[in-house]
Amino acid sequence: MNKFLGIFLGFAGYTIFVFLDSIIKKYLVQHYPVLEINFYICLFSLIPISIALQFISGWHVLINNKVHIQLFRGFLGLICAAIIINSFKNHAFSEIYPILFSAPLILTIFSYFILKEKVGPRRIIAVLIGFVGVLIVSRPGTVHFTFSLFLLFIGAIILAVNVLLIRMYANNQSSIAFAFYGFVAGLFLSGLYAYYVYVPLKENHIYILFMCGIIAGTGGLCISAASKSLESSLFAPLQYFQLIAGFIFGYLFFNDLPDIYEIFGSLIISLSGLFIIYREYKVGIRPFMSKETRFRDISNRGH
Repeated sequence: MNKFLGIFLGFAGYTIFVFLDSIIKKYLVQHYPVLEINFYICLFSLIPISIALQFISGWHVLINNKVHIQLFRGFLGLICAAIIINSFKNHAFSEIYPILFSAPLILTIFSYFILKEKVGPRRIIAVLIGFVGVLIVSRPGTVHFTFSLFLLFIGAIILAVNVLLIRMYANNQSSIAFAFYGFVAGLFLSGLYAYYVYVPLKENHIYILFMCGIIAGTGGLCISAASKSLESSLFAPLQYFQLIAGFIFGYLFFNDLPDIYEIFGSLIISLSGLFIIYREYKVGIRPFMSKETRFRDISNRGH
């Protein structure tokens, strides 16, 4: 696969995820409990993932001695998915995505204290500047700041923890296996909760949920294919296209336009994150969205 096709698949994968979020926000989140939505998406996402296991990687990649880590990541991903989907009820993508993209900043901090990675002064400054961008977007202390925005920051921490676990335990592990176990854990755990709060589905909504699951799995496979053909230094920055796509889809689906705070804050967060990716590449550290973490979006978020 050439680099141009890899870049196209990367852009396509991230666009697919924003499209998925748009469908959930527009048609589902106001009608069903968050974890019921997550249950069906995890269920139907296993279809493209299983096809990939059958015809691409083989089922043998599921055999490993770190299943407990995989399941724990699935549990964390379930919590993160609930936070993100719940935020769709009250917030625009131009608020949600910038806060979630503070995860690479948080991961840099975790890497220093837990992995004992050397973090130089330039990356420290980039992290601090990035958090200024988060404050600009969320505006704590004003009527704009809500509890669900605070929970989104918790979601960003969970994303960072999940990628940290991948860095610690993903050596020689298949990314498709990580996604599979994440979905299975999300399916089981959200199913336990959904059993008690189940809302019967409207006939047309089951088709929408089926489409969402297929989209989630397909988007993840696009990103996986892209990462295999691109160097991490070229692949990792592609994730920030999701911010731009979020602004575009927010306007097309919901007529939401970002205000000056969201634009300026998003720009600061993006530039800080891109600089951290650049510095990690220079010193030989795997970026937040490297080849080893390519299934972050579907196995951590659960959709």
